[in-house]
Amino acid sequence: MAHAPRPPSTLTLPIWALWALFALYALPGLIDHTPWRGDDGAYFGVIHQMLRTGDWLTLAVADRPTFDFGPLYFWLGAVLAKALGWALPLHSAARLASAACVAITLYCLARAARRFYGSPADRAAVLLGLGTLGLLTHAHEFQPQLALLASIAGAFLGFAEFLDAPRRGAVIAGSAIGLAALAAGLPAMLILMPLWVLLPGLCSECRTTERVRALWMGAAIALAVASIWPILLATFEPTHLKIWWASEVFSITPHSGHLANLGRLFELLGWFMWPLWPIMLWTIWYERKQLKETRITLPLAALLLAGLLVVTTGPLRPAHALPLIPPLVLLATHGVMSLRRGAASAFDWFGRMTYLAVGVFVWLAWYAQHFGWPAPLARNVARIVPDFVPSISPVAVVAGALLTIGWVALVARPPRSPLRGALSWAVGTSFLWALVVALFMPFVDHDKRYNDIARDLSAQIAAQPHACIAESGMGEAQLATLLYFENLRFEPAERGITRCEWLVVYRGSSGEGLEPGSGWTQVWNLQRGRRRTAEHFTLYRRI
Repeated sequence: MAHAPRPPSTLTLPIWALWALFALYALPGLIDHTPWRGDDGAYFGVIHQMLRTGDWLTLAVADRPTFDFGPLYFWLGAVLAKALGWALPLHSAARLASAACVAITLYCLARAARRFYGSPADRAAVLLGLGTLGLLTHAHEFQPQLALLASIAGAFLGFAEFLDAPRRGAVIAGSAIGLAALAAGLPAMLILMPLWVLLPGLCSECRTTERVRALWMGAAIALAVASIWPILLATFEPTHLKIWWASEVFSITPHSGHLANLGRLFELLGWFMWPLWPIMLWTIWYERKQLKETRITLPLAALLLAGLLVVTTGPLRPAHALPLIPPLVLLATHGVMSLRRGAASAFDWFGRMTYLAVGVFVWLAWYAQHFGWPAPLARNVARIVPDFVPSISPVAVVAGALLTIGWVALVARPPRSPLRGALSWAVGTSFLWALVVALFMPFVDHDKRYNDIARDLSAQIAAQPHACIAESGMGEAQLATLLYFENLRFEPAERGITRCEWLVVYRGSSGEGLEPGSGWTQVWNLQRGRRRTAEHFTLYRRI
């Protein structure tokens, strides 16, 4: 006999309150800065390329093809940029694609959790999703993995609906699996399609004739949706299709690189999935005699498939672990409602104390930055961005104070409810993120933006606005942002050989870069950041 969840929570969270909390979580840091160094600038480059050229079929950054992801996220970003570009800067309107994907993820997980575990599991799923540390930074940047995240959550909703309404569930799951393939290609199919095809083996009630037929219908829908983009490529860009397919096969080829670095792997997953994984382990222990039930087996199987893919393929990057979040949220949702009273209180207390300590540190760091005390902390803050000149913004201070007062008021008297721990983590994450954005956005933006660099570089060549410029060492983020801000286009300099009169050499944190030789003279130089964030731009002119 299955364990029954604890009685419904005495805490009632209206839908408007969840949406308000989501807005506090999603909007700060999303629409108030230009494209940044790293993924944010690089993936915006794909959207900008679509809008600039009108080519929505082939994916490229600054006219250079890219094959890392499918087109779904970029299509969504381009549509939002076109629809909302009149009200927001182009990059901010496009970045709303990330908020849309997170909203869809939380909505689908809430619906699936309610189907699997009953009420108030839907509220718990949303709160746990908002409280997950690994989702936080990626939810506020251009990140195509978020489209995969939303598709996986949609597939789980289809799985849950399938148990009661096979045809409706098949349509939802099949569409979501196909969209996942459009978002991330073969890796997405390897996570979701085996779950769908093998569902009768995981779910005894799914073996009826009606459900088996619905399974085949869902698989057909998934393949039809997934094939839309490859068919278009085969028709109009067959060369691009061949390169993309080779890249996809390589992306799912297992390697042992992560296993040779297990310490870093466990460190990444340990903080990235916090606080989901301890609650998930409790769920497995609590339901250890009922692990064959679909509501446990299905997310657990998805977690194992996604985990195998993360551990054996692709780069060891936080964004690569995002597909682990949906099954973890579902398993943790069931677990958080079945925690013993003492464990629930400890989970709640630890969340409140953690964010209290971090909040105090954030305010102390802000005070040290502006007033020089404590001196060691002031020196450390200044060392992060050496050339930043801080100034006090009354609006930022008032916003930070209101956020702090609001957070204290919400968590000072926690409700007696199994959900209070999830609420503490969700509220703490949202308020603390908004506090950091309010107090430190100019500080962070100064070290990550490229609009100033683009303007300075453009000024150096203003006398020859249409001159040929070569580059060496630049990544997609630099190429995309310099093109976006100042329409600077670069030709690659192969081993320093170029026909161009100008040459920009970029050196990252390693300090390694092209030495152009005696035929060039340096006319401009810019260096910023330190250690892992160090960047060095040097402009040369042919003698």
